[in-house]
Amino acid sequence: RQAKRENQSYNEDNAPRLWILSPTAGITVLEGFGAKLDPEWPEGVYFLPSLYRTAIIAINQLPVTAETLWLRLLGRGKTQNQAVRELLEFPQGNAFRENVLELLISWRVSMEVNNILETEDREVFMTLSQTYQEWKEATKREGRLEGKLEGKLEGKLEGKLESIPRLLALGLSVEQIAQALDLDLEQVRQAARE
Repeated sequence: RQAKRENQSYNEDNAPRLWILSPTAGITVLEGFGAKLDPEWPEGVYFLPSLYRTAIIAINQLPVTAETLWLRLLGRGKTQNQAVRELLEFPQGNAFRENVLELLISWRVSMEVNNILETEDREVFMTLSQTYQEWKEATKREGRLEGKLEGKLEGKLEGKLESIPRLLALGLSVEQIAQALDLDLEQVRQAARE
């Protein structure tokens, strides 16, 4: 339809493709679907006959590269454990590492809450447990720091607000006080009323 609207001929190569991600794919299943490897694609990516516009990705057969890391994290057993170890080798502070760990940790928390961790999942999380503990501690530290900072800022503001009546008594205008204390006019007016 889009090609018709844009007065272009339909190009089969631009049509969407269905990608089936599977932790494993046996020969029987692949042959049953008529799936074949394409030499232009990595090992583990099988294409069904062209009419189906479908590919099966056998995650356990993918090459161990940075490009396949995301997919291998979705695998099972050794494949997934290897991918997690690779992820943990990224330097701390690496955006990719931090984003993926955040997703994995949030997945773990939701699985724990719903009590549905399977044995395989527990093994993966044993690998991640040190990182999970570090994340928990960092989150607590961050919360404490934010709390301290917030407390300091509130204390600073409170000190400024308490000085307003004295400054008014000295004859300063509301505008002068607001400018000197770097406060909004409304904050100064409200403190003056109290």
